[in-house]
Amino acid sequence: MTEHFLSARISLSSINQLPVLRINNDWASATISVQGAQVLEFTPAGGDNLLFVAQGESFNQGEAIRGGIPICWPWFGAHPELADAPTHGLAREVDWQYKVVADSDNRTDLLFWLDLDGRHPAFPYPARAELLVSIGSSLVVSLTTLNLGPQPFQLSQALHTYFACQDQERVRIQGLADRRYLDKLTGKNDSVPRAFSFDREIDWVVGDVGQALLFSGLGQKAIHMTRLGSRSVVLWNPGREKSKTLSHFLPDEYRGMFCVEASNALEDCRLIKANSSHVLVMELTAVDLDAPKPA
Repeated sequence: MTEHFLSARISLSSINQLPVLRINNDWASATISVQGAQVLEFTPAGGDNLLFVAQGESFNQGEAIRGGIPICWPWFGAHPELADAPTHGLAREVDWQYKVVADSDNRTDLLFWLDLDGRHPAFPYPARAELLVSIGSSLVVSLTTLNLGPQPFQLSQALHTYFACQDQERVRIQGLADRRYLDKLTGKNDSVPRAFSFDREIDWVVGDVGQALLFSGLGQKAIHMTRLGSRSVVLWNPGREKSKTLSHFLPDEYRGMFCVEASNALEDCRLIKANSSHVLVMELTAVDLDAPKPA
């Protein structure tokens, strides 16, 4: 696809088979795949990309992308009833519609949306997902689910964010210590240790109160995460052996990433009543922990 400029700051091009939007304003650059409305890159001006995408990713149409911020919707993980339904929902492998909402030197807002007509056997409810992506001094991703039908439905979801790092075992997370988690690999319930690290395969769902989190030890600036509409987070890294079974990962590439996912999972799933909605918001900001404090 030939690059086509939608404005001085937004262009439409492609990576292999997938159309992507590229944004460059005074505060940051970003890349968003139209398939899945998936943010693939967010780089603050003068800084590093906060997000990870597997080097072996093929960017083929109809295949989920390994990295960035996949939208797991309207269910997270396996379907609660249908074993043959796609893992993590219906949103990742289809194109979303989009429009530019606002575009200035300091901030660019794009709205993506996906409509379900209620005829899919795995989700027989009319519904709409709207994703507002704001690129500026921080990255804000806001996922709104609207129930367009007469019946309520259960919603579980996640902003399955892959963060970049130099060594996943050096990553430290502040804000989750002593929170209860379910280890999806073992079924164990326990409290997050203060010395937690991604030193093995990790697949935990942590219940919390939606507090702010800080990720450090990345080999670049720390990342501050805030959330709204979320009282659970997912911690994930496949580890060496599991990564060998996953698509697009190169050998040992798992060491350069970790996932902390703003979610509505397990007990935090939501009942969306007729003509009602739920909003899940995540904001990511690069933070220089070594910067001098104001006097």
